[in-house]
Amino acid sequence: MTDRAKELEEAAASIDEASLDMARKAVIMGCQELIYWLELLSRRLERVGPEKQHKFARAFSLILLGHLPTRPGTCPFCVQYGQSRSCRGCGYAATHGRCDSDQSSFSLFIEAFSELGRVIYQDTGGLNCHPDDVRLRLEHCIRFSRLLAADMMTDIDSLCARELMERKVRYLGQMIDLLPKELFGPEIMESWRRVHETLRNYW
Repeated sequence: MTDRAKELEEAAASIDEASLDMARKAVIMGCQELIYWLELLSRRLERVGPEKQHKFARAFSLILLGHLPTRPGTCPFCVQYGQSRSCRGCGYAATHGRCDSDQSSFSLFIEAFSELGRVIYQDTGGLNCHPDDVRLRLEHCIRFSRLLAADMMTDIDSLCARELMERKVRYLGQMIDLLPKELFGPEIMESWRRVHETLRNYW
């Protein structure tokens, strides 16, 4: 075990079962809500004409981002140590910096994550591929994001705090990879790369 891995193991060991359970339930709730929206989007996609595909792609992307486990309630450290806002004793703050610090791992990630959402929301470019190809791409993104959300719910039920944080990082990366980036303007790729770069230090 590397020194960093040992440090993270020790940080996560301080999380009690109640805090871990609350974080797990919050993640599961987000997955359930996302699956509901994805099923709705899947049915609606059949009726979306070429002129509405870009708008639909933006809506799907923003719904996906909005239901990923980035909120404090999905983090066992925030659940356990964030109530008083002092973060005293928080192993995440000790290993990654306080989340409210501009240069902490979480702040850098959430800034990049929020910027990605902003760029998608403001994208007004047209689609540069055939409507049938756009539909196939969106069908793929919806289908696999739904499978990943279902897998996430199944996986996290028995995970310890360290494993939950590791699983969240993997889930976030997989979901962000399913954004239909090629259907948006060039700014999206740069924002997407920045999210992945900061995600590496999220845990």
